[in-house]
Amino acid sequence: MAESQLLTVIRMWAAVAWADGVLAEPEAEGLRRLIRTADLTPEEREAAGRFLEAAVSLPETFLTSLSPEARRGVYRAACRMAIVDHHVSDTEKQKLARMRELLAIPEDIAHEIESDIPGLTSA
Repeated sequence: MAESQLLTVIRMWAAVAWADGVLAEPEAEGLRRLIRTADLTPEEREAAGRFLEAAVSLPETFLTSLSPEARRGVYRAACRMAIVDHHVSDTEKQKLARMRELLAIPEDIAHEIESDIPGLTSA
Protein backbone atom coordinates (compact mmCIF):
# COMPACT_ATOMS: atom_id res chain seq x y z
CA MET A 1 0.00 0.00 0.00
CA ALA A 2 1.29 3.46 -0.89
CA GLU A 3 2.15 5.81 1.93
CA SER A 4 -0.28 8.68 2.48
CA GLN A 5 0.94 12.16 1.68
CA LEU A 6 0.81 13.15 5.35
CA LEU A 7 2.85 10.12 6.40
CA THR A 8 5.40 10.94 3.69
CA VAL A 9 5.69 14.48 5.04
CA ILE A 10 6.22 13.15 8.58
CA ARG A 11 8.84 10.75 7.18
CA MET A 12 10.63 13.70 5.56
CA TRP A 13 10.72 15.63 8.83
CA ALA A 14 11.92 12.54 10.70
CA ALA A 15 14.68 12.03 8.14
CA VAL A 16 15.96 15.56 8.76
CA ALA A 17 15.74 15.05 12.54
CA TRP A 18 17.74 11.79 12.29
CA ALA A 19 20.25 13.13 9.74
CA ASP A 20 22.99 13.61 12.32
CA GLY A 21 22.47 10.05 13.56
CA VAL A 22 20.77 11.15 16.78
CA LEU A 23 17.16 11.98 17.51
CA ALA A 24 17.55 14.68 20.16
CA GLU A 25 14.74 14.94 22.71
CA PRO A 26 13.43 18.28 21.34
CA GLU A 27 13.29 16.69 17.87
CA ALA A 28 11.57 13.57 19.22
CA GLU A 29 9.03 15.65 21.15
CA GLY A 30 8.24 17.71 18.03
CA LEU A 31 7.64 14.52 16.07
CA ARG A 32 5.55 12.98 18.87
CA ARG A 33 3.36 16.08 19.00
CA LEU A 34 2.94 16.01 15.23
CA ILE A 35 2.07 12.30 15.23
CA ARG A 36 -0.42 12.80 18.08
CA THR A 37 -2.24 15.68 16.39
CA ALA A 38 -2.05 14.66 12.72
CA ASP A 39 -5.07 13.21 10.97
CA LEU A 40 -3.62 9.70 10.64
CA THR A 41 -5.23 6.27 10.57
CA PRO A 42 -4.22 3.94 13.43
CA GLU A 43 -1.92 2.09 11.03
CA GLU A 44 -0.29 5.34 9.86
CA ARG A 45 0.13 6.51 13.46
CA GLU A 46 1.87 3.22 14.26
CA ALA A 47 4.12 3.54 11.20
CA ALA A 48 4.94 7.15 12.11
CA GLY A 49 5.80 6.06 15.65
CA ARG A 50 8.49 3.79 14.21
CA PHE A 51 10.18 6.91 12.80
CA LEU A 52 11.10 7.71 16.43
CA GLU A 53 12.85 4.37 16.94
CA ALA A 54 15.47 4.32 14.19
CA ALA A 55 16.99 6.54 11.53
CA VAL A 56 14.70 7.26 8.60
CA SER A 57 15.75 7.92 5.03
CA LEU A 58 14.22 10.57 2.84
CA PRO A 59 11.51 9.20 0.61
CA GLU A 60 12.36 9.59 -3.03
CA THR A 61 8.84 10.81 -3.64
CA PHE A 62 8.37 14.11 -5.33
CA LEU A 63 5.29 15.63 -3.74
CA THR A 64 3.88 17.05 -6.95
CA SER A 65 0.31 17.09 -5.72
CA LEU A 66 1.17 19.61 -3.00
CA SER A 67 0.68 23.27 -3.84
CA PRO A 68 3.79 25.46 -3.94
CA GLU A 69 2.64 27.02 -0.66
CA ALA A 70 2.27 23.59 0.98
CA ARG A 71 5.70 22.49 -0.27
CA ARG A 72 7.22 25.65 1.23
CA GLY A 73 5.45 24.85 4.50
CA VAL A 74 6.90 21.34 4.52
CA TYR A 75 10.38 22.74 3.92
CA ARG A 76 9.94 25.45 6.58
CA ALA A 77 8.90 22.84 9.14
CA ALA A 78 11.87 20.63 8.21
CA CYS A 79 14.22 23.59 8.70
CA ARG A 80 12.71 24.21 12.12
CA MET A 81 13.12 20.53 12.95
CA ALA A 82 16.80 20.72 11.94
CA ILE A 83 17.52 23.62 14.33
CA VAL A 84 15.35 22.50 17.27
CA ASP A 85 18.37 20.92 18.99
CA HIS A 86 20.35 24.16 18.39
CA HIS A 87 22.79 22.43 16.05
CA VAL A 88 22.59 21.77 12.31
CA SER A 89 25.07 19.10 11.23
CA ASP A 90 26.50 18.84 7.73
CA THR A 91 24.37 15.73 7.23
CA GLU A 92 21.23 17.65 8.21
CA LYS A 93 22.21 20.39 5.74
CA GLN A 94 22.58 17.73 3.03
CA LYS A 95 19.14 16.29 3.89
CA LEU A 96 17.60 19.75 3.70
CA ALA A 97 19.25 20.30 0.30
CA ARG A 98 17.85 16.98 -0.93
CA MET A 99 14.44 17.89 0.46
CA ARG A 100 14.57 21.19 -1.45
CA GLU A 101 15.11 19.16 -4.62
CA LEU A 102 12.29 16.72 -3.87
CA LEU A 103 9.92 19.58 -3.12
CA ALA A 104 11.14 21.67 -6.08
CA ILE A 105 11.78 24.69 -3.87
CA PRO A 106 13.60 27.40 -5.87
CA GLU A 107 16.90 28.50 -4.33
CA ASP A 108 15.72 32.07 -3.69
CA ILE A 109 12.60 30.82 -1.87
CA ALA A 110 14.68 28.32 0.13
CA HIS A 111 17.06 31.11 1.18
CA GLU A 112 14.11 33.29 2.22
CA ILE A 113 12.63 30.45 4.31
CA GLU A 114 16.00 29.61 5.89
CA SER A 115 16.76 33.23 6.78
CA ASP A 116 13.42 33.46 8.64
CA ILE A 117 14.43 30.66 11.04
CA PRO A 118 16.60 31.93 13.90
CA GLY A 119 19.93 30.12 14.11
CA LEU A 120 19.59 28.17 10.88
CA THR A 121 21.69 30.29 8.55
CA SER A 122 24.38 30.92 11.15
CA ALA A 123 24.49 27.22 12.03
